[in-house]
Amino acid sequence: MKLTKKQQLLRHNVLDKIYAKGPISRIDISKETGITPATVSEITGHFITDHLIHETGEVIPEETKSGRKKISLDISAEHGFYIGTELSEKYLSFCLCDNKGTLYEKKVIKATHTQHRNLDEGVFIDALQTFILHCHDYQPQAVGVALPGHFDQEQKRILTNNAFWKQFDLQRVMESIELPLYFDNNVQCMTTAQRLFSPENRDPNFIFFHVGRGMFCSCMYQGQLYGKENILVGEVGHTIVHPEGELCECGKRGCLQTYASEAWIIKKSQLLFDNSDTTYLRQLATDRDNLTIDLILKTYNLGDEGVITILHNAIKYLAITINNLAMMIDSKKIFIHGELFNEGLLSDLLKEAIEKNTTILTTGETLEVELKEYSHLNGAIAACGLCVSETLLG
Repeated sequence: MKLTKKQQLLRHNVLDKIYAKGPISRIDISKETGITPATVSEITGHFITDHLIHETGEVIPEETKSGRKKISLDISAEHGFYIGTELSEKYLSFCLCDNKGTLYEKKVIKATHTQHRNLDEGVFIDALQTFILHCHDYQPQAVGVALPGHFDQEQKRILTNNAFWKQFDLQRVMESIELPLYFDNNVQCMTTAQRLFSPENRDPNFIFFHVGRGMFCSCMYQGQLYGKENILVGEVGHTIVHPEGELCECGKRGCLQTYASEAWIIKKSQLLFDNSDTTYLRQLATDRDNLTIDLILKTYNLGDEGVITILHNAIKYLAITINNLAMMIDSKKIFIHGELFNEGLLSDLLKEAIEKNTTILTTGETLEVELKEYSHLNGAIAACGLCVSETLLG
């Protein structure tokens, strides 16, 4: 029987609540969604029959009460499988996850400085088709693609300031893959996956701050991505932290990304490589073009004064920006993600700088900071979250 739009919406709302709050009882779903208990029972009955959710047992009440016992419901694993992939200048990553975000298959193709220039949609399509074939036995239902920019629905291209990705033809990708394809900004994907796949995350409001080649800040507000229709929302890298600072490629001076993005950290390290006879960078790399964030972090651990100055400046301006966000966005928690913070000294320094400059008002509440472990697979797994959101939650 074909469902009406209203019936589909009710189903999506119930399932979304179980994803976000599960294990959760039928009566609590009814209270939080405003859907009648009878309708919730009917919908969850269909989900149980379809093996999409299951009962986990009785809820132990805080107080002893009479009446029917609450039975918790949670998402069932392996109901469906999805392929996620992330486009990056540093790598192409692929993974296969189930509808709960559990990883089953993975592949990362790293690109050298010279190889990434040859990366085009043809290379990506070949790699994706090979991975889909590898995962054939799982019968994947859709493919999610985490983009280094925004998806231009009309032109089928990536909206970005990065010339490397501007010419990447997503239309050709769509024509080459038979499975349903979904595209979204990589950080928006990570924010969605954080809500759907992290059982410890129960707050409907949180910030996801990504530091990579560029920078982006995504906000989950009341269970929805904030500012989804305005592509300028989240471009935190172009907020000004030093009005008389360096000239950014956007035309403004003193943008955050000129101090804290990977691209600019590498750029400044290259200048150090060229002009300093004492930098350890020259001992670890034979050419300025071979400098990577990983190599710069190794030099930082060796005590290179120039690199220390570059990275500590980055941390200072990141901390200022994060504290400003806490004053403007209704959120008690921020997730920070980036390869830079695999270095324990830098992550500790960032936390310390945030705490030092946090303004505590009469509420006494402070922003909880969690540094997400960085992996080349993070974006690909997040793209599976995009698939779940699009196929199951509407």
